[in-house]
Amino acid sequence: MKKKTIVFSCLAVLFLLSAFSGFSGGLVSGGIGCLVICGVFAFLAFRSSKAVAETNRETLQTFNRLPPPNKNSFSRPAPDNAVNSDTAETPAAAPVPSSPAPHITETAPFTPSVSTKERTTTQPATVSDVPDVTKQFEYLEIKVAGVTFKNDKGPTRQTLLKKIKQRSAPFDEYLEISLNQYDFEGELAYSVCVNDRQIGNVPKSQVQYLHDNLERFVAITGINIYGGYRDENGYFKSYGAAITIKFRLSDNNS
Repeated sequence: MKKKTIVFSCLAVLFLLSAFSGFSGGLVSGGIGCLVICGVFAFLAFRSSKAVAETNRETLQTFNRLPPPNKNSFSRPAPDNAVNSDTAETPAAAPVPSSPAPHITETAPFTPSVSTKERTTTQPATVSDVPDVTKQFEYLEIKVAGVTFKNDKGPTRQTLLKKIKQRSAPFDEYLEISLNQYDFEGELAYSVCVNDRQIGNVPKSQVQYLHDNLERFVAITGINIYGGYRDENGYFKSYGAAITIKFRLSDNNS
């Protein structure tokens, strides 16, 4: 409530009491005059309080209009060995896992978005000698599942995804994306971790395909974090993640 509204209200009450005193003392004309002045101050107080209420309503509506999602990203279609991610990382090669519990890892420091091409020779080559690298690899995009679940220890997965998108610690210097095999209720499963912190799982529908093609695995070439904003209806969109895995083409597709 504004100070002006309080002052007008106090004056209205004061003149109302004076009017009652005038009537009780036989001063009818004085009592009527006090009532008129009381009415004027009461009207001013009401108009002032109405203006304050309208201002507060406009302020609340303004704060509820949150900005659209951050579009400043390095995302782009994934050519050979390129990154498609809000966090823009340069991929590095990782050894093909061969143990019973494979641990697929890809370390990617934060650098400006760069597209690189495969080099198959260090010697000068003629046009006929240059291999067509676009026919040597294929890519699998995986939309990470379980991103709204809580981890047993540490920050929630939503908190981790928010930190990755904002490039805040411990994700401000590099990203190490890994897939870890484990058993969930007697079934094969793969967790998706960034810097040894779980952000979700490989969807059940893609687990078997990934497991059957581990020998063709080359690298995790990108991670894309999306969501984390309110839509036009005011509903909050949870953070989500998608990773891109690079495989060598099988002999049947060569």
